[in-house]
This record gives sequence, structure tokens and C-alpha cells, in this order.
Amino acid sequence: MFISNSITRLATGARRLHLPSKMLMALPLGIATAMLIPNIAYASIIGDIENFFKEMFFGIGMKFWNGYYGSIGWTSETSLLTGLFSQIFGNAAPYAIVKNVHSTVIIPVGEAILALFMLVQLVKISQRIDATATLPAVKDIVFLAVTYVLMHWLIVNSLDIITSMYNIFNEIGKEFTAAVGQSTALDISNWDKDRATVGGCIFFTIMGFFAMIAGFVTYCISLVVALARGIQIYAMAAFSPIPLALMGFDETRQMGVGFLKNFAAAALAGAILLFLFQIYPYVMTAAGGNTAADTTIFSLTYDQDFVDIVQVVARSIAASILLAFACVRCNSWAKEILGS
Repeated sequence: MFISNSITRLATGARRLHLPSKMLMALPLGIATAMLIPNIAYASIIGDIENFFKEMFFGIGMKFWNGYYGSIGWTSETSLLTGLFSQIFGNAAPYAIVKNVHSTVIIPVGEAILALFMLVQLVKISQRIDATATLPAVKDIVFLAVTYVLMHWLIVNSLDIITSMYNIFNEIGKEFTAAVGQSTALDISNWDKDRATVGGCIFFTIMGFFAMIAGFVTYCISLVVALARGIQIYAMAAFSPIPLALMGFDETRQMGVGFLKNFAAAALAGAILLFLFQIYPYVMTAAGGNTAADTTIFSLTYDQDFVDIVQVVARSIAASILLAFACVRCNSWAKEILGS
């Protein structure tokens, strides 16, 4: 009754407005068709569009976060840190260059320095003879001869001595390799598309992008530190006869001792790097980086959720920055441990 009255009123109004008869006939049909279409269809279309954007941003964000954790995992590559002394860079070619320079160029220089200091000691002994007009004590001659033999042996075998020192600290570093490589991963078990919002997924993607950059920078820094350490060790090994030649005399002994301390610190830095890589997953867990999904990172329904997520992501990125800073400082820490 209500529908018929409504149609009658519309028809009367249409005649007053002088509407065409065909339009007047189509009017009831349009009204009936509109009544047959359920309102849920509009909600379904809107929901499909919303889910499309959720899944799109979620997929992009996952790529960023996987890139982040992949970069962090790369930092635990230990070939540069636990390899044999002759294969720090993966092959024996650099070591062959070091050995050739050491034997053909640096050892003669070390022997020349030793000969010069021996000559200085002989001059000092002769001065004592002139001052006292007596022959030098036998112990001075014997001591000088023993010093020459010992220093000559150190110069000739300096590369073997350096290699032995490296192997000692390398064994220490290998003790940390058991847990290296066990990086954290983003837990998506709580991903709930119905609870998620488009804003939450966009935020997840943006934070993943910045986290990926932080992880990549951390990886680059750790790689640079490991490569620089290898080059430093080889350079110190190649030139080791020179500082070792200075150890036999009181005036220059500290120079040789300082060289040995610095080389030991460079070797120990590798063990410290491996220690950092081992402890990093636990630092991430403590910072909240392993519970990102557990804090409803995909459903920013309330302001408190947003604050919690910002804190978790900020702590995760801070842990990566801390690892990068520690990688840069590992050589200084090694020197502090050894007192050099």
C-alpha cells in the first residue's frame, strides 16, 4: 500500500513537471531494482578494496623486513674472521705477496737495523775501555753475542711468530662461531587481516624500509671492519722484522713491545666481532625486535598500540645501530683489553 501510494505521488509529480512518459514508466522499475540490491554488496566492495591495500602494503613491508634480517644475517659471515692465516681472504694469493715482501725486502732491512744497533753497542763498549783502560768484561761480550743471535732468530722467524700469535686468538674466536648466524626473524604468526588496518600496514612498510637501510649499513660497516682487519694483519706481518729488530735494545724495546701488543689487538678484534655477532640476537630480543608482530604491529586501532609499535621498531633499529657502533669500536676495545 505504501509503495503504490509512493508511485502514485511520483507519477503525479512527474506529470506536473511534464516528464516524458517513457521516463515515467521506467521510474517504478528503477525503484524496484534498487530495493532488490542488498546493502551488503556495497560493504563487500569496500572490504575487498581495503583488503587489497592491506595485502599489498603487507607484502611490500615483509620484503623490507626480510631484507633487514637478511642483512643482519650477512654480518655473521665468519670467513674473514676465522680463516687460516694463509687464507684470510679466501685464497693464498695475498699471503704469497706478504711472504715474498717479508723475505726479500723487509728481512734485509731488519738485519741492517740489527747490525746498526750492534755497531752502536760495540762503540759503547769501546768507550768504556778507553775510560777505564781495561778490557771489557767477558759478560758484556757474551751478552752482546747472545743478543745478536736471539734478535737474528726473531727477525728470520718473525712471520712464523706472527702466525702463531694469530692462531692463538683465532682459536678464541672460533669458540664464538657456534651460535653465529642465528639471526632473529620477524614473527608473522599473529598477522590477522581482519584486525589489521590500512594505516597499520602502511606504517609497517615504512618502518621496514628504514629498518632495511639500518641493517644494510650495519652489514657494510661490519664487512669494512673485517676487511680492514685482514689488511692490517697482513701489513703488520709483512713489516714485522723491523719492530722485532728494535726489541733487543733498551732505547727501542718499547717500540717492539708496542708492535706485538697492537698485532695481538688486531687479532683479538676478530674474536670480539664474533662475540658481537653471537650476542646480537639476544640484544634484539631484549630490545623487542623479536616480538614486533606480538605487539599488534598490523592493527593500529588505539593510540597506545601506535606508541608501543614505535617503541618496538625504534628499539630494533637502535640495536642495529649499536651493533654497527660496536663493530667500529672492536679494535679499540681489544687494545683496552690488552692494555696497548
